[in-house]
Amino acid sequence: MNRFFIFLAVVLLFGNSVQSQSTQRQYCGDEGVWLQVLGSGDFDLQNKRATESYIVWLDNVAKLLINVGEGTATRFDESGAKFSDIEAILLTQNTINQTADFPGMIGSSARAYRDKTLWVFGPKSSEEYFSTSEILEKLLGEDSAFPQLAPVLKSVNTMGYSMRSTDILAIGRKRWSDYGTETYQLSAIPVHHGDIPTLAWRVDIAEHSLVFALAFSNRKDTLADFAKDADIIVFTHALPVGTVGPNTEKYLLPREIGKISKRADPRFIVLGGRSWRTKGREAHSLEKIQEEFEGKILLPDDLKCWGLQRTP
Repeated sequence: MNRFFIFLAVVLLFGNSVQSQSTQRQYCGDEGVWLQVLGSGDFDLQNKRATESYIVWLDNVAKLLINVGEGTATRFDESGAKFSDIEAILLTQNTINQTADFPGMIGSSARAYRDKTLWVFGPKSSEEYFSTSEILEKLLGEDSAFPQLAPVLKSVNTMGYSMRSTDILAIGRKRWSDYGTETYQLSAIPVHHGDIPTLAWRVDIAEHSLVFALAFSNRKDTLADFAKDADIIVFTHALPVGTVGPNTEKYLLPREIGKISKRADPRFIVLGGRSWRTKGREAHSLEKIQEEFEGKILLPDDLKCWGLQRTP
């Protein structure tokens, strides 16, 4: 009898485990443009969230991946996206927060049956930080810790596809808009995050617009015009109300998020990059943002999706 109950307990435990794993897979809508949050946290082992990263979907096809930080590869698998569908990766910075999962994702793509070029767009270097092309060499090149991945950086290789990168100027105010397809146009502008080269991205796709304004301060005051009339702006919510000191040179305060959103006038905003600083203080942040911005505000969790198509 005891053996029977032990067997039954094991069966139930295994069944619940399989069910739990299967329910982790999340899918966005079959039609239109969708934003999916892969990681909603910051670079922290104790927040139970992947680092901030996103997918832009079009008609149930994952087109663009924004940042490849810690946890991105696992959440990408759970999203149901196909690596073979991704056309470009957009990096907002070239630090570990945005690139930690690059080697793992590329290494595990050998069986993704990808046969087209993967574009990677990101900031140009500064004196202290690598450019996008340099960071890819450091992570994947012949002199990296994983030289077996180096063929992917060559035009002819055994991986089935190659990667090409573009370094975008991350100082000044010049807008970059040099890449697009029949279905979408990419644009980027430099934004301020201390001494780290940083870009904000805009994706105009199928009559909708998404802006990714992650981890920046508004010293240059260029984001509102860049994001004007977008459907959605994604911000990093890193600082609680009342923060003072050097972090305000790197991140927006809630009231600044509200002021930018009021001027840009998106349909709604997402407060991603949820961190230990803001945990439990979101309500106060929302109050400050809503003093300026009357639109919808979303606080995401990993794998959440939002469709941009308007309902009749």
